[in-house]
Amino acid sequence: MVEALGISLIEFVFYLINFIILVGVLGKFLYRPFINMLDMRRQTIKDAFDSAEATNRKADEKLANYEKRIANVEAEGRDIIKEATDQARLRAASIIEEANKQADDIVQKARVEIEQEKESALADVRDQISELALMMAEKIMEKDIEVNGQEQILDQVMEEVGTTKWQN
Repeated sequence: MVEALGISLIEFVFYLINFIILVGVLGKFLYRPFINMLDMRRQTIKDAFDSAEATNRKADEKLANYEKRIANVEAEGRDIIKEATDQARLRAASIIEEANKQADDIVQKARVEIEQEKESALADVRDQISELALMMAEKIMEKDIEVNGQEQILDQVMEEVGTTKWQN
């Protein structure tokens, strides 16, 4: 039957042996290295995934640490700002208190000065009144006059008081 198809049995066996040898050679030199290469590639990919997972865990840990640090820094910043604000308030209160003391001192000095000026002005007024009384006495003594004449002298002295001569 094989001869009826035009194929000789010897050639068929020869082809079959060649095919088996070819499959064996290809299996040994191509298939096994190819499978080994695929296994190595699979292992490399698995290692890369494991490494990536480990790196992601480390990154997550670092991120958590950084977030904690940021939270701590923010808390420290708030504390520093609060402390600085408190110190500024204390300093402002101290400055205000000192300014109030200085203002009280200035007011007290001004009162003393005003009192001194008042005393000085009263002394000047007393001196001027005594001068005025002396002037009136002089005028009255200069003239021998009656009661109506005294009013005239008093008016004359009052006019002189208003002039610049008397003030100097």
